[in-house]
Amino acid sequence: MRYASSVRKPIKTNRYLFHATHPANRESIQTYGLLMSEYDDVTRNGVYAHNLITEPDYTWWPFLLIGDAEDGPIDNDPLKYYDFWRIDTHTVTSDWFIDDAARLEFMHEYRYDPKDMYVFTPQDIPVRALQLFRIQTDESWEYAGTPGTYHYRSVGRFRPYVE
Repeated sequence: MRYASSVRKPIKTNRYLFHATHPANRESIQTYGLLMSEYDDVTRNGVYAHNLITEPDYTWWPFLLIGDAEDGPIDNDPLKYYDFWRIDTHTVTSDWFIDDAARLEFMHEYRYDPKDMYVFTPQDIPVRALQLFRIQTDESWEYAGTPGTYHYRSVGRFRPYVE
């Protein structure tokens, strides 16, 4: 069961939060932003995100629960299959709350308390507060330095995505 806390006390989050989703949602998100999920018996209206400063790994939802994407992983790495929308919390005025349902669910899986790793806000996130990140192929290049030396530069795998 996934629901947000019934006792809602705003928390301080990292400046940047990440919302993981399937690329099929990309066009809609680029047009409308992140819209609150519909309320039902399981989910409270809200936009859900990861309050982490690490690169995505297999402990992030939805990877822990669903594993490989339905259509199959890209390059045998399911993390490459997802879009990660970075939310700049300084761009929007929004209160964020702990997603207690995810917290309790993952306490069982992780065998420790993830505390404020999973958060939600009860409002939409506009396009202006979002930037698309993807896990991509490493990029690196060499360039000449002072005579007789070469420098090496690389760009990490998790970075802003440009189509």
